[in-house]
Amino acid sequence: MSFDEPDGDGYRDDLATTRGNGPRYPTSALPAAETEDFDDDFADRDGLGGGEGGDGGGVGDEATVPIRTRGARPALPEEPESPWRVRWRRTWRFTRTLAVTLLVLVGLAGIGNVLIHHYPRTSKHTYAYTNVQRLLIAIDGNGSINVHGADGDRVTIRTTDRATLLEPVQRQIISAGGQLIISVHCPNSDCSSKYDIEVPRSLSVDAMMDHSSDQADITATGLDAAVRLFTGRGNVTVDHLATTADVSVTANGRVQATDVSAANLDVFAPIGDKIDLHVVGDIQNIQNIRVTAGQPAEVTLSVPAGGYRISCVPAGHCNGANGDITQDMNGTVHEDPSATHNIQVNVVQNTAKIMAS
Repeated sequence: MSFDEPDGDGYRDDLATTRGNGPRYPTSALPAAETEDFDDDFADRDGLGGGEGGDGGGVGDEATVPIRTRGARPALPEEPESPWRVRWRRTWRFTRTLAVTLLVLVGLAGIGNVLIHHYPRTSKHTYAYTNVQRLLIAIDGNGSINVHGADGDRVTIRTTDRATLLEPVQRQIISAGGQLIISVHCPNSDCSSKYDIEVPRSLSVDAMMDHSSDQADITATGLDAAVRLFTGRGNVTVDHLATTADVSVTANGRVQATDVSAANLDVFAPIGDKIDLHVVGDIQNIQNIRVTAGQPAEVTLSVPAGGYRISCVPAGHCNGANGDITQDMNGTVHEDPSATHNIQVNVVQNTAKIMAS
């Protein structure tokens, strides 16, 4: 049999046998191929088979299906998260949120505390009274008092308070029976209350400042009546005061008195470092002048010329124009044992100077 023309029936039988019994040639070296409906799927997918959805040879519009990879493992479902881990994560989120909230609240509380308790505010007030013969003012805390005489019969009080919102200045004013009483309390060291008081010249004045942590000064000017001033920590200034009554000054600070005329003048400065008194007027109006310095201080006293009965403690620490004034009988201001006008000076270590005004 030649290869040019196979006989008809033998070729067909041989081909049928080959199709029925498998390939005529050995295929053990070839990989096994999956051929399930490959031609039909390919034709349907690419529109080459002329079936439904095909266009007789064109490319179809359906989505491409990925080719399966040999040996690919199927995706396993994710393992559910542990309940303890979920609970821990929720607890951590809650704790973190709570901590941030607490920090914010603490910060706001601190700011509020500063504004309310440590941020002082300034306020001013004015009061007016009539038919007053005596003024008594007492301040417990920081501040100042300035009393000045004027023509008229009205007492005008102008205050300047500096205090926090929740701890304001505590003030009580009582007017009864010809007396005007002003009581003031500052609750803390951040508080202060300052007073500028205009009074009739003939009004008697008692002013006191105590328990102050800062400078607390008192000033009295232009008065013609009895004056009693006390400051626990501060200076006292008296100017243009003429009265036949008593003038008493107690100050833990400097004392400055200018143009003062009084029957009895008493100055006590326990820890003051300077006392300067200028007494004027007729010597006949002077009964007693007493000056006491509780520590070494510079003491200067000028009085109307004349003879006085002078006492100095310790002896020899009061000098006049000619040395020890207690031994001077001829100076402008001199010792006169028979005089009715008395000068008593108590000093510590330093020497007081006594001279004519």
